[in-house]
Order: sequence, then C-alpha cells, then structure tokens
Amino acid sequence: MNEHDSERMAGILESQGYVAARSAEDAEMVILNTCSIRDKAEQKFYSELGRLAHLKDRGGKDITIAVAGCIAQQEGQKLLSRTPSVDLVVGPSDIARLSEMIDRERDLGRPVVETGGDPEYHQRLVPASRTDGLKAWVSIMYGCDNFCTYCVVPYVRGRERSRTPRDIVDEVKGLGEQGYREITFLGQNVNSYGKGLAESCSFPELLRRVHDADGIERLRFVTSHPRDLSDSLIGVIRDLPKVCESIHLPVQSGSDRVLASMHRRYTAAEYLDKVRKLRNAVPDMVMTTDIIVGFPGETDDDFARTLQLLSDVEYDALFAFKYSKRPHTKALDLPGHLAEELKEERLEQVFELQKGISLRKNERHIGSVLEVLVEGPSKKGGMITGRTRGNKAVNFSGPADLRGSLVDVRITAAGANSLSGELCG
Repeated sequence: MNEHDSERMAGILESQGYVAARSAEDAEMVILNTCSIRDKAEQKFYSELGRLAHLKDRGGKDITIAVAGCIAQQEGQKLLSRTPSVDLVVGPSDIARLSEMIDRERDLGRPVVETGGDPEYHQRLVPASRTDGLKAWVSIMYGCDNFCTYCVVPYVRGRERSRTPRDIVDEVKGLGEQGYREITFLGQNVNSYGKGLAESCSFPELLRRVHDADGIERLRFVTSHPRDLSDSLIGVIRDLPKVCESIHLPVQSGSDRVLASMHRRYTAAEYLDKVRKLRNAVPDMVMTTDIIVGFPGETDDDFARTLQLLSDVEYDALFAFKYSKRPHTKALDLPGHLAEELKEERLEQVFELQKGISLRKNERHIGSVLEVLVEGPSKKGGMITGRTRGNKAVNFSGPADLRGSLVDVRITAAGANSLSGELCG
C-alpha cells in the first residue's frame, strides 16, 4: 500500500514536470513515505531523516524534504519541532494536495502541514507513476474499521472508504491496454469492500466485473480479515480462472484468549474452519499469514497454541513480528507487557518452525510443472525469475526476452523461500 502511495506521489510530481533523481544528493526534493505499524519502522525513518537533514544543513543545498505516510499523519505538526529541516508533512489521505502544498511552501517560505484528511480522496483519480510495466497495485479501498487493539492503522488511515466499481474497472482495463499482466487489489480489509457505496457491490462481485479485462492474466488481493472471509469469495477464487490460488489470511495468534484481547473477533476454531473451506474448494491453495508474538499477557500456553496452529495449518510462508507498542492503541494499557528477550526468543521459535514447513511444502513441487509469469533477471546470476500462481518465486535458465510471458517450468529443486526449475519445451 505504501509502495502504491509512492507511485501516486511520483505521478503527481511528474505531471508537474518533475523527473526522478538518481539519488538524494542529486535531488531538489526528497519524499520519505513512512510506515508506523511498528516501532522499528519509525526508528529507521528518523535515522534516514537525520541523514537528509545533515545533507541539507552541511551543504547549504536547496533541497525540499517532505514526510508522507503514516508517521506524517501520526505526528503532524510535531515533526517540525523535532526536525526543523522538514518542509512538508502530508498524510496518506492528503497526497492529492501535494503539488498545491509545494506551491504554498514556496510562496509562504515556511513549512506546510496537511494531515486533516481529504474526505473525497477515495473518489479522486490520482495519477500513478508505475515503473514495473508488468504487475500493478490498484487500491480499491482505504482505511479500516476493525480497531484491533495493537494496530495504529485506523488512527492514521481513517475509517473504511471504498472506491467506486466503475473507477476500479476503468483503471484495470487501462492497465491491461498498457501491457500489464497482473493486478493486485489493495485494501486493509478487501473483504469488507463496498461499505457506503451508492451502488451495491461486494468484493466477490468486483472480482467478477474486472475478470474479463483484456490483457490481464492474473488477479490477486491483499489483505483479507478472517472474520469477513465469505463463502462467496471462496467460490470466486475457485471458479474464476484469473483469480490466483493464493491468499494472505492473518491469524496473529492461535490462542482464543489472546485473539479476544486483540479484538480480532474470531476464535482459532473459527479460523481453522475457514482454512478447511478454502482448501476443500481449492486444494492447491497457497496460504500465508501474519503472527504477532509477545502480545501483552501472552503466556507459555498461549504461545504453544500459536505454534500448534502453525503446525496444523502448514502455511507456505508467514510474516512474524514481536509485539510493538503503538500510540493511540488500546494494547498500550493492557497489563502483562513481556520482556524483549522473551519476545525475541518466541519469534525465533516461530521462524524456525516455519522454515521447516516452508521447505517441506516447496519440496512437494519437485517434479511438477508450474505456470510462471516471467519477471526478469534473477539475483542468481545467469538465470531469470518469475512467480507461480501461488506467488512462489521460481529461478530458471531462459532468454531475457521472456519477461511478461507465461511459461511452464518443471521444478527441479526447492528451498524454504524459492523454487528452481527448467523451462519446458
């Protein structure tokens, strides 16, 4: 989502005559598009901001420093007192005003802050500067209404607002005409798409409407809240050929007690029932998830239940993190915050368990033939790389001009994070 916001800001600036600089040292403007979902992301931002401020102060360089994204929304005016080198502060729902803000800052000769939120942002057609040419992000909604107790998103990205189906369909068709082959729909909870629209349209219905767009071969989406995963969506994944057999379904914990404290509004048994439905409908479904370890009050038994759920589900991959205190969230006031050392120990156990699961699941593909969308040169020298419908990376030998092609690859080897193979035919 942040990457697509960056594409939109670049699109706005390019429409005003800006061109991308090779580095911050060569730039007249640097925009730091920030994330505040965890404390580590914030610390990385402040470190980079300090480096840019030093560049500006040391050389007397006429460089405009803008801070965008969730830290901008979270801190607002306070960023100016903390780091006087900042010239612009723009929240996620205010980026359509970016060019206007630049003009105001130059006219006024002082910093400009816009974090009030544009109530019509989800209806605006903001240009995006996409450079991939093959795969595109498309936002279908903004914000979140779930208010999980650990999560800052509703406070920095606001409540749920859905784009109109017509605007989304038109954007996807336009991308197909430009040669894009794969679309990933973005939303904090795509399953709740359609709330507040004048025209009734659910997320499964939206997938049906875009399915026949010329040129588009694959449709993906992130992220799905388990509570809102419907039988209708499962049916669409099963029945529509372009919708890929992969889903990111964040569970966060295997403990009902912790899930309730997180305000996730499902139990482990209810989650597992959704998993069974998905795999019954789509036996080859590739599943990934998110895990938070060390949530306040998490006991050894709670954590053991998470490990058991991971063993039972056997995800293809996961993203796991230590609980991180976030401003405004209710989890800040919960009792039983755990020591960093214990959180780190539990995180390592999750990674170690998942590494073995991922390797075993990938090894099952050895000898099979998988459809791969070729993306370009691999980091492994002399090879090219692409993704399966299940979003698994595959490295193999082949000509560079295959980029953008759908090819069959026979899998010959597997690691925990990728597959290797040979081009068929």
